Amino acid sequence: MKGKIAVAVLAGGALLSLAGVSVAQETPVRMLEITEIGVKIGHEMKFRVGVKAYLKCYGEKGGEGSWSTWRNVDGSGTSYHVVSSRSGWAELGKVDAARESCWPMIEEQVAPHMESVSTRFARHMPDWSGTPGDDNTVVRLHQFRVEDGKKFREVVGAVTAVMKESKYPHLGSWYDVLGNSSNEADYFVVAYYKDFAAMDEDRQTAYEAVKASAGEQRADALWEDFGDSLTDDWDYFTMLLHRDDELSRMTAP
Repeated sequence: MKGKIAVAVLAGGALLSLAGVSVAQETPVRMLEITEIGVKIGHEMKFRVGVKAYLKCYGEKGGEGSWSTWRNVDGSGTSYHVVSSRSGWAELGKVDAARESCWPMIEEQVAPHMESVSTRFARHMPDWSGTPGDDNTVVRLHQFRVEDGKKFREVVGAVTAVMKESKYPHLGSWYDVLGNSSNEADYFVVAYYKDFAAMDEDRQTAYEAVKASAGEQRADALWEDFGDSLTDDWDYFTMLLHRDDELSRMTAP
């Protein structure tokens, strides 16, 4: 069953962004903090008004933080994903005076419209990743729960190597989820699109690229091993997100 899932996933382009480029050792380790907020039905407009008020307050108080906010396009309900980039865990210990000053606005104007909130952390894997183009406004997350971590890493590393050699143009970013629970993904890869129109482009799939470079036998073997490395009782799933610039703070002053 896992082999069939892997073939469907990979042939469909789930790993269309495997290829990566090496990053110099002196480059800081990049970690994402991702806060997912579920919004109550019928409360989205009030939620947005509250977030905008907080952003205005944060800027007026001299806040130096930056983040991007992404709204779900598919899936159930309405959710927003607030994404911040960190160099490491130490950044979490820094005091943000502007955030503390404006936090009552979150409690009063945002929280009443929230149905759920959860936070997870993920570490960037530069050896498997490429460098995304500028100003991508649509992303698709492909998430995996792994049974055999060693085999999974070997397979992804092998596919990545082939993709690098073939100079595959659609390079995504791989992340290792940190401190995840038994019902969460272990890894996810982000496929990037400039906008929704870019999703209509006829892109070569990862399988097609590997097959063209390494041959059908090698590609089939890698795809079968990939399927065998995944957990049987955890459904593979994707998530399509669109960047919401009105609720983002893309650059700090």
